[in-house]
Amino acid sequence: MKLTQNHIQELYKFTRKHYVEYYDVQSELVDHLANDIEEIWIENPNLSFEDARDKSFKKFGVFGFMNVVEQKQTQMTKRYFKIILKFIKEWFRLPKIVLTALLFLGFYQLQKLPNAYNIYIAVFIVVILLECYTIIKNSRKLKKKTNKTGKKWMFENIIAINGIGNSALILLYAFDFLFPDNAKDFLLMGDFRKALSAAIITLLILFGYVSLIVIPKKAEELLQETYPEYKFS
Repeated sequence: MKLTQNHIQELYKFTRKHYVEYYDVQSELVDHLANDIEEIWIENPNLSFEDARDKSFKKFGVFGFMNVVEQKQTQMTKRYFKIILKFIKEWFRLPKIVLTALLFLGFYQLQKLPNAYNIYIAVFIVVILLECYTIIKNSRKLKKKTNKTGKKWMFENIIAINGIGNSALILLYAFDFLFPDNAKDFLLMGDFRKALSAAIITLLILFGYVSLIVIPKKAEELLQETYPEYKFS
């Protein structure tokens, strides 16, 4: 027996019923279930579609599709950060490396000013606020698009919401952990720590620029590379 188009649609409904909200993950699971159901029918052709489906679903274990979704989330998050690092690396090649060096030297020299610590904190706060604003804006935009198309893509969700800000928060925690939490001690740091703090805030700005400006501009292109069928959705 072969699955009909109605059976395929029922499998999509089945995955949604079991808390798989992303269309790309649904499609992978539907393809897997469909192939497995047809193999089950070869061994036992008298089974109904529902019984064969449930038999196939049991092979995913007590957590159902949860492990598949988590694995896919990890895979797509890694892909997102690889893309960010790809664009970041461009800022360490000519001619952009000149701007990167100037930015680093500017923040290094800035630490000689009495209010250097407050300026650093202000930069962190501005970048975090911009990323929070972008997350809210992208979340609303994505919700409208999902309501219109009826499809939600995991990588699109990571680009629009989940991925933004993670790198900035990591750098913020690193800065908070590695450096003094008051202006007086900050000014007394040695040359190495000053260079390290300048490097961290330079990376923060580059990560912010890439995640807030570069990636959103290339989102459609990146999504079509990830999902060939995306442009038809």
